[in-house]
Amino acid sequence: MKLAIKMYLTFMDESGGIGFSEKSIYKYFVMTALTIEEGIERKIKAIMKKKKAKLYNLGWPRDVEIKAVTLHNLRRNKKIKQMLTSPTNGDNYIQEVLISIKNSCHPRIDYLAINKDGIKDKSLKSADYGIAYNLFAGKFLCPLVKELKIVKLFADPRNKERHSKKHFEAYIKTEIIKMTVDDKIETKFDIQQPYSHMNLGLQAVDFFSWSIYRYFVNNDSRFYDVFSDLIVNGNKLYFEGE
Repeated sequence: MKLAIKMYLTFMDESGGIGFSEKSIYKYFVMTALTIEEGIERKIKAIMKKKKAKLYNLGWPRDVEIKAVTLHNLRRNKKIKQMLTSPTNGDNYIQEVLISIKNSCHPRIDYLAINKDGIKDKSLKSADYGIAYNLFAGKFLCPLVKELKIVKLFADPRNKERHSKKHFEAYIKTEIIKMTVDDKIETKFDIQQPYSHMNLGLQAVDFFSWSIYRYFVNNDSRFYDVFSDLIVNGNKLYFEGE
């Protein structure tokens, strides 16, 4: 009897910034992947639609994307606060989303956290904008695809760390093919790049990525602890002692 081959859907998001310009305010950069088996996405869609409807019914402006960072800073956002018909605790909402997705979907979470202060290589720090992003995305995604074999990746094309001339999709696919040839394994990998405001899976992973980033930047584990048992690979680069 032939065993069914599983297809995995991976939604990738990032927090912080990997650029090295003098204007950069970010010390850390985090890439996060939320992975589910094909078919489970309907549960994520149902959860996100329900949670978003709750805010829309309170008066949340529909032209403002519901993101974890916006919710966390809600108490300082007078414009949105004035539009809501009742007091809303943004942090509680974030935790509700994390708990609902965890309990209903049981996703796999992977992340790569980078301490930019620990990067000393001058060639990397002076490379054209977008190259560092591609480099670390390759390091992050190749082991995941190697393990799961059949993966469809979703990533927002508006990512500020990419550059139109650096060809993110082609670079990642080349790295995946190189890995399969070198390791003599078979994989099936594809990339789709929908805008996050049109893809509920990308909207979901935003909450996890922000939580992981906050864990490193602010030493705040309130959100990270909600799903820490779902983390399969949490890797750190350029941290002291790593």
